Amino acid sequence: MPKLSETTLQQLIAGGETNTVELKRASPRPTEMAERLCGMANAQGGIVIVGVEDADLRIIGIPNNRIALTIDVILRAARQIEPKLLLDPPEPEIYELDGKRLVVAKVPPNSGPIYQSSGVCWVRRGTHTIPLGVSEMMELANDRGLVSWERQLARKATIEDIDMERVKAYLGRRSERSRSDGRLSHVEKALVGLDCATAKSNGELVPTNAGILFFGYEPQQHILQGDVVCVLFRDELGMGRYIDRKNITGTIQELIDEAEAFLNRYVAVGARIEGWKRIDLPEYAIEALREAVVNAVIHRDYSRDGESIRIFYYTDRIEIHSPGLLLPGITVEQMERGEVTSKLRNPVLANLLKDVPGYMERLGSGIRFMLSETRRLGLPAPQFRETSEFVVTFYKAPDENMNETRTLPSSGYRQGEIEESVRVATVEYQGPLHQIERFALAMRYVHENNAITNREYREMTNISEPTANRDLETLVAQGMLKRVGKTRGRVYKLP
Repeated sequence: MPKLSETTLQQLIAGGETNTVELKRASPRPTEMAERLCGMANAQGGIVIVGVEDADLRIIGIPNNRIALTIDVILRAARQIEPKLLLDPPEPEIYELDGKRLVVAKVPPNSGPIYQSSGVCWVRRGTHTIPLGVSEMMELANDRGLVSWERQLARKATIEDIDMERVKAYLGRRSERSRSDGRLSHVEKALVGLDCATAKSNGELVPTNAGILFFGYEPQQHILQGDVVCVLFRDELGMGRYIDRKNITGTIQELIDEAEAFLNRYVAVGARIEGWKRIDLPEYAIEALREAVVNAVIHRDYSRDGESIRIFYYTDRIEIHSPGLLLPGITVEQMERGEVTSKLRNPVLANLLKDVPGYMERLGSGIRFMLSETRRLGLPAPQFRETSEFVVTFYKAPDENMNETRTLPSSGYRQGEIEESVRVATVEYQGPLHQIERFALAMRYVHENNAITNREYREMTNISEPTANRDLETLVAQGMLKRVGKTRGRVYKLP
């Protein structure tokens, strides 16, 4: 860590003790100092300042003849910690404020290990240093990527809870790209090889958590927290009643697909017309949202009982909440710059999903893709934050993006007639916004050109043939258009 300026040191002292600042009048016994250092090391790191009265924040200073002893106590305390704790810088520093000398020891942010002193794992909580309980130690180990939750046996699950047909389908896709298909041709052997099952001492095959999440019939029966909760709110704070809520359950793939479907249902898509071509202007970057959902499902901490992934759709933003903290070595600041090194909390699940096309093509570069995709569409960059969980926030497009003027060639029809036809076909139709936008294009085109074909409609809206057919038939059912001709050469005209 860089040397503190005098102003910074004064500000730290004036702020009193916090979760990252400890103030000491004089150096305590090495054992007590070791507890304080250990607690900071197991939390966010921090600074110990010796020579300040904690009660009233007065700078007492350390007598010159006790400076060396104070430094020695801190170094002895650091050596009592297991694994060995390295301060940053390695030796405490001496500062002078108001003519009085202080000793400052800096504990760097944790890079992975769980530290202990006198056989106890201490942690800094607010201004107190307390022992970690067993459940807290497990949670911390999972946060640090030290425990493989996905390889643990799924609670109360048997091999009958695995959908073998789903496993066979996966292996069938995988065999086209994998040289190991001959080795793993037997389904149960394949499950073991994929870390989706393990054999107990009596020979019984039992699924792992990863196996249940990826291939299980009903994964949430064994992993209650393995669901995704989606909520659409009426306001920006989520204070009023919600409009829609969906609890998504199923396998990893089903969680991703259903969450994407929920978002697609409500993301509005504006447009502008260049010639006869529709250029979509979505209020959110759909592909970036999908990438964020994939990341949440794959990288979340599944060891946290009772904590689900939550997707909150407010009127001005979408938030994706993922249980668990960032792995050591990854920071929010790195993410904002797109400089994230790929680290996997759940490598088994990630490798399984990687073999299914359409999900993990951006392994290791998903954050950079989200940043570049929002930039490409002229949308606000996603915001990242870490509290007791990890949250990605996407902000809505500026209103002008959703209100582009559509420029179409002039025609012999009066503008009022055209607009009234469009109004009846769209405003009075209670359907999805993106479909209403297409209806407006179709009606204007028919007024300009007397008729429209399925192919012409597809070219201007970039939709599939079945979707185009459904749209045009809906307009027929509304009485806005009529069919002319047989299926092959059918056109749609004004009635």
